[in-house]
Amino acid sequence: MNRSRFLTRGWSCPTATEMRAIDRDTIEREGIPAELLMETAGREVAEAIVSRFPECRRPLIVCGPGNNGGDGFVIARVLREWTSRCVPTVACFGDSARLSPEARSNLDRLRPLGLSILNRPDEKELAQRAADCDLVVDALFGVGLKRAIEAEYAEAIRVLESARRPVVAVDVPSGISSDTGLPLGPWLPADLIVTLGLPKLGLALKASDSEILVVDIGLADASLQRVAPRQHVLTPSAAAALLPERPLDGHKGSFGHVLVVGGSAGKTGAVALASEGALRTGAGLVTAAVPRSLHPILEVKLTEAMTLGLDDLGDGRLAGAAGEQIGNELQNRDALVLGPGLGQAPETARAVSEVLARTSVPAVVDADALNVFESNPAALCGPGPRVLTPHPGEAARLLSRSSADVQGDRVAAARELAALARAIVVLKGARSLIATPEGEVWVNPTGGPGLAAGGSGDVLAGVIAALLGQGLSSLDAARLGVYLHGSAGDAGPRVGGLASEVATRIPQVWEALLAVDPGEQEPELARRPHRFS
Repeated sequence: MNRSRFLTRGWSCPTATEMRAIDRDTIEREGIPAELLMETAGREVAEAIVSRFPECRRPLIVCGPGNNGGDGFVIARVLREWTSRCVPTVACFGDSARLSPEARSNLDRLRPLGLSILNRPDEKELAQRAADCDLVVDALFGVGLKRAIEAEYAEAIRVLESARRPVVAVDVPSGISSDTGLPLGPWLPADLIVTLGLPKLGLALKASDSEILVVDIGLADASLQRVAPRQHVLTPSAAAALLPERPLDGHKGSFGHVLVVGGSAGKTGAVALASEGALRTGAGLVTAAVPRSLHPILEVKLTEAMTLGLDDLGDGRLAGAAGEQIGNELQNRDALVLGPGLGQAPETARAVSEVLARTSVPAVVDADALNVFESNPAALCGPGPRVLTPHPGEAARLLSRSSADVQGDRVAAARELAALARAIVVLKGARSLIATPEGEVWVNPTGGPGLAAGGSGDVLAGVIAALLGQGLSSLDAARLGVYLHGSAGDAGPRVGGLASEVATRIPQVWEALLAVDPGEQEPELARRPHRFS
C-alpha cells in the first residue's frame, strides 16, 4: 500500500467482493501465482501461532472446502515442519471434490507427514479431538460467507466453542459476515484473528476484544489501487495528519468562534456539554445560545463560554422568530452547532429550517435539529457545509425505516443518508462511521463503553464544530473529531464516567496524537499486530 495514501486515509477495508477483485487482479494481471499467495498466507498464520502460542503442541486445524481451508492445510504442514514437537490434527469439512487445485495440492502434501487427517468427523469425534487439543485454528470459512451457517458446519462451531480452547481465526472468524461484522448464525469467537493482506470491513465494524493481526501475503499494491476500496479504518497516524496547526503567536481570535444553539426546559445540559466539547477542542471562543427564559441557567453553568438568550415561546421553547436572530449572530461566527436539547416544537422546527436554509457557516446538525427533517433528508441541503451526527434512531427517522434496518447495514445507511442530504454523515454507535456523499466511508476504531453516558453525543457535536471553526473541511473535522472523542472515552473508565469528563480528556488525547510516529503505522510493518480497539 502506498505510504502517503495510508497516512492520510488509514487502512483500506475491502468488502468480500472487493477482496476477491484484489486477489484476482494480483493473480491475473500481476502474475503472482495463487499457490504462492496461499503458501504465504499459511506461513504467516503459522508464524503468528508460534509467536502468540509458543507452547502449542496439539493444534486442531479445522478446514473448510474453500481456499480458507487450503490456508489451513499449509498451516498444518508448516507447523509440523518447523518443530517435531508440534503435531497438528486436521479436520476437513465439506465436499472434498470442490477443493481448488491449490487447496487440493496442499492437502496432498500433508499425507506423507503422518498427521491425523479427519474427513467430516461427527460430533462425538470432533468433541474428543477438541478436548485433546491445546489450540483450535479456525480455517472453515473466509471472506466469502454470505449465508447462515447450517448443518455440519453449525454443529462443528458449537462443538469447538464448547471446548473452550484458545482459537486462532484465519482471515475472519467463521460465521461472521466480512461485510457487516454481524453473525450469520452460529459463529466461533477468536482470541487472535490473523487477517490476510488487508483488514476486512466486517472486522473493522465489529467491536471485539480479539487481537487482530494484519499480515502481508504479497498482494500487489497496483491491484489495490485499481480496485480502490471505498471503506477505510482510521489509524492514529491518519488522525494525527488531520490535526490543525496551533501557531505560537495564535490567540483566541485565531482558532474560531463557535455558536452552540440548543436547549429547552430540562435539557440545558446538552448545550453546556457541546460548549465544553468545543472549548476543550481548542475553539478560541464559544457562545452558547438558548431560549431566553433558560438563559440564567447557562450563566451559572458556563464560565468560559459566552451566553446568549434567543426568542422564546415563554416556556423554554425556541420561537420561530429566533431563526432570524441566529442568522444575524452567525455573520460573525466560524462554526455552528444546532440541535442539542432543542426540543421538537413546531415553532422551533421553523427556526431550524430557516437557519439551515440560509447560513453558509459550517454547521454540525445534531439531535432535535435532525428530527425536523424526518423522512426528508434532502431538505438538509443548504449553502454551507454540513456534518450530520445522528444516532441509529435519528438516522432511521430521516430515512423512514426502522433502527434495526439501519443497524443491519450501517455502512449502507450512512452512505444513503450522506448522498440524500449532500452532507458528511457521522453515524454514531459502536464503531462510528463517517460517510461522504460520494460514498466513501471511514470506520472509527476508538470509543467503547466509556462513551455510554448521556451527553457524550453533545460533546462530540462541540468537538467537530471546534475543528470546523479552526478551518478543517467538514470531512476532516468529522474524521478527526470522532477519533479524538472516542479516544477520550477510551482514556477514561468503562463504568461510571461522565460526558463532561470525556470533554476534559480531549486535550490529553490531542497531545498523544501529536506524539504519534507515522513510521509506526506503515503498512510495510503489517506483521505487527494491529488492534482496532
